Amino acid sequence: MRVRIPAGNRAGSGKADVGTNDGEDNRVSGDKGLFSKVKENEESVVAVVVTYNRKDLLLECLGGLARQSRPLDGLVLVDNASTDGTPALLFERGLVDRLPEEGASAIQEFRTRPSLMGGIPTLVLRMNENTGGSGGFHEGLKRAYLEGADWIWLMDDDIEPDPRCLEGLLSFSEISRCLHPRKYFRDGVAHEWEGYYDLRTGRRVFQDDPSFKKGFAFCTTNTGCFEGMLVHRSIVDLLGYPDRRFFIGMDDSLYGFMAHFHTPVLYLRDPFVTKKADAPKGYAPISNRSLYYGMRNAFLFKETFDRLVPENRATRSFYLGVKFVDYALNILQNRDKKIEGFRWLIRGWRDGQRGRFGKGL
Repeated sequence: MRVRIPAGNRAGSGKADVGTNDGEDNRVSGDKGLFSKVKENEESVVAVVVTYNRKDLLLECLGGLARQSRPLDGLVLVDNASTDGTPALLFERGLVDRLPEEGASAIQEFRTRPSLMGGIPTLVLRMNENTGGSGGFHEGLKRAYLEGADWIWLMDDDIEPDPRCLEGLLSFSEISRCLHPRKYFRDGVAHEWEGYYDLRTGRRVFQDDPSFKKGFAFCTTNTGCFEGMLVHRSIVDLLGYPDRRFFIGMDDSLYGFMAHFHTPVLYLRDPFVTKKADAPKGYAPISNRSLYYGMRNAFLFKETFDRLVPENRATRSFYLGVKFVDYALNILQNRDKKIEGFRWLIRGWRDGQRGRFGKGL
């Protein structure tokens, strides 16, 4: 099977093979960045947190980051135009030195060294509109990279890392440039994330963490998750930034998939994070938002997948139809408002076919 390695999509080149940089100015700031040479003879680690209307969970996330046994060297916090009082909270806790201007037409930037985070350099970006998780991670990773971060630790605002998580991740940094911690839910149940994307079908194959059950400390995968992914700037050099056209969902999966062509992508047993927001369990009804973005973004995911793995495109097109059927069965079996569900599913299919990406709802 032929695979096209995505080597031309460099963050510093201004040209994106897979559409992640969109012609932006990607000049590297060199030694003058906020996070450049924070410590002599040691690579810097900067966390990127994206938040939207979950200020209480955000505080728990920041608390976990501040308690790391291997202290962070910097923080980039992206506030995706929250409307729940997040800006006032950030001002109260010293992460911003003034309240952001309401109704601003551009991204607002705040540079501080808050005591809440142990005085580390902190960059807060107040987005002028909600760009979704994909847009938030695009902007956050870009700014961490351009400000000189060596390692970039990506996570949502509902993630709280264990105090030894970063230390544990870095212990594998000699063999991987893209690392993932294990994830637990609030009830202590582990999320079984081991698995891979089938190169023939393009579908995600989930496994019940067999490597960990056999006693292994890690396993390899070909996907990614922005609920704790630690990625090195050398990978960003090659891939650019997450594709903001997804708006929400699958941008991290694609980023991990692209990364696995350049480094072993590891999923680790012992370093872990806790996901604080409740997740659907079992064969639960799928929300309108998830129906729409899940179906639509599958087309965008396939676009890059087909470019990197040219064989079996027709097979993967067939499995897009299978995904539609899977969603349809969920609607029929679990939804009271079935017509509404089908309306959003069909809209997602139509927009995916027509290449209408970005914020769709």
